[in-house]
Amino acid sequence: MSERKWVAANGQEITEEMVGRWCDAYERGEFPEGERTVGGVVHGRPPLSTEGTAVISVKVPVGIKRAVERKARSEGMSTSAYARAALADKLLGVG
Repeated sequence: MSERKWVAANGQEITEEMVGRWCDAYERGEFPEGERTVGGVVHGRPPLSTEGTAVISVKVPVGIKRAVERKARSEGMSTSAYARAALADKLLGVG
């Protein structure tokens, strides 16, 4: 049986053997031969938006706040991320 091959977006033919060599290099904490980084390591969370962000302060009943916190926790999200998603869903008519 012949080795599987793929063609990358740049036209380069990729073989299973090449993928294996790359995996070995990455597991050693190295870049594979011929590969390089295109920039420095960026630490931290990526920005929420390319247009910048603003704070909205909203008062809600304590029960709603607790419900939002519970729901966010159950979905593995922060309260802020859950509130942003809920606002986006309502504004975009998704939810």
